[in-house]
Amino acid sequence: MSVVSGLRERKKAATRLAIHEAGLRLFAERGFAGTTVDDIADAAGVSRATVFSYFPTKEEIVFGDAALAVEGLAARLREGGGSTVATVREWLGELTGWLDPGLLLQVRLREEAPTVAARRLQISDALEDVIAEALEAELGSQLPARLTAAALMSGLGAVEQRTAAQLSERGHALSPAEIDHILDVTLAYAEAGMAAVSSLAPRSGSGPTPGG
Repeated sequence: MSVVSGLRERKKAATRLAIHEAGLRLFAERGFAGTTVDDIADAAGVSRATVFSYFPTKEEIVFGDAALAVEGLAARLREGGGSTVATVREWLGELTGWLDPGLLLQVRLREEAPTVAARRLQISDALEDVIAEALEAELGSQLPARLTAAALMSGLGAVEQRTAAQLSERGHALSPAEIDHILDVTLAYAEAGMAAVSSLAPRSGSGPTPGG
């Protein structure tokens, strides 16, 4: 990457972050319905068109880079080089802002605005599909892959709920050690379920023979 292109990418990332942070600040102050895209553009110091060039909808601003992060995980899983669960664990550890105090605002906005909740569900479904497809390629079986991906997403949902509750009680973010622990427990849960389901897969030649 050239110096010029590197500067351009950093500027784009800074603009995207400025829009996201301005949106969250206004959503916290005025609510989702009480905030317009024009308000966010003014607060971020950009045009309305620029906002839409980074975030196609107002709902997307709530979740920042979430959709891009899912695309990044899909690309990493296609590259291979490790187990699916291990790759997902590494990816989760690299995410920034997922389990910070901003999570409380996301939860509030999902409860406040059905369209925000719907977008959150779309992102979760996309993540589950990405994980399930990689697991199917790894395990060679659709059912264990789908069940494991669903269990993993359920576990991650529980992590979010627990984290939001602790953030509400403490008023500050979890420590890196606490985040690592709950992610390790979640992934161990998914791996144990995958092993159990895989052990129940039909074995070649174990079924009844024709006419037997």
